[in-house]
Amino acid sequence: MTENNRPKISVILVDGSYRPHFKAVDTLVNQSFSAQDYEILWFEFYDSIKNELRQKEKKYPNFKTYTLNKTGIYHSSFCFNAGIQHAKGELMVIPDADVVFENNFLETIWKEHQKNEKLVMYIHRYDEPQKNRSSTLSWEELEKTCILTNPENYGGCCTVRKKWLLAVNGYEQHEIFRTSGSHANGRDAATRFKNLGLHIMWHPELKMYHPWHPHKSGIKDPYRYQKFVIKHRALKREIYPFLGLDPNLNRELPAALNKKIKAAKWDLSYYLLRTLKFIKRKIKNC
Repeated sequence: MTENNRPKISVILVDGSYRPHFKAVDTLVNQSFSAQDYEILWFEFYDSIKNELRQKEKKYPNFKTYTLNKTGIYHSSFCFNAGIQHAKGELMVIPDADVVFENNFLETIWKEHQKNEKLVMYIHRYDEPQKNRSSTLSWEELEKTCILTNPENYGGCCTVRKKWLLAVNGYEQHEIFRTSGSHANGRDAATRFKNLGLHIMWHPELKMYHPWHPHKSGIKDPYRYQKFVIKHRALKREIYPFLGLDPNLNRELPAALNKKIKAAKWDLSYYLLRTLKFIKRKIKNC
């Protein structure tokens, strides 16, 4: 370990008992960066860690797993914030937990952050098309088939100093950002980093590869409402979430924003109800 037995980097991986594989851990423990200088922390939202992960925890000294023992709909922000609180490193690396990393991933990230203390750097995630699905999950195979499908995937991997995550009071834990499907937690954090005055950068060369897997269907509406919150923060130049790490900084949704979200929910419910009635009439008349 570094001075005072503290690592330089803390890698935070989160899960809601749905990850299809744990290749991310295997490729993270085999880095060119010294194993004594980084820790890998896995945070499970519910109460169970799969045996495969337990075995890796026994095998890899710098890999630890934690459970939050929560119930209900998955909310990744609680896992992110638990990771921030437990992390001992100066630099936080928060990637998707089912990707594959190249050998110099952490070393490259560390070097970039030494050039700029206020840097927030994102890494592009390249996705594997279903038709080219690989059997080995090897870097070499994925490198041939994966393509960049979302160049603004802020949730793919965020790298930032811990002090800046504390300065913006962590990730948003409000129920609007609670979803087992699409979510905009990463974009929300990026917006607040910008409002704080940090320097946002996408690394021009570094990549992560995301093997194809069946996508879990989730609630899609919250993503729409989350974007209302993000736009509000961008316009108001806000840096804090409504519910974050420090409860003393928590606050209620502004009345105008709350009203807008409720109106959008009513509009969508009304549209779905009309669609359902239309389908029933069609079936009845057949």
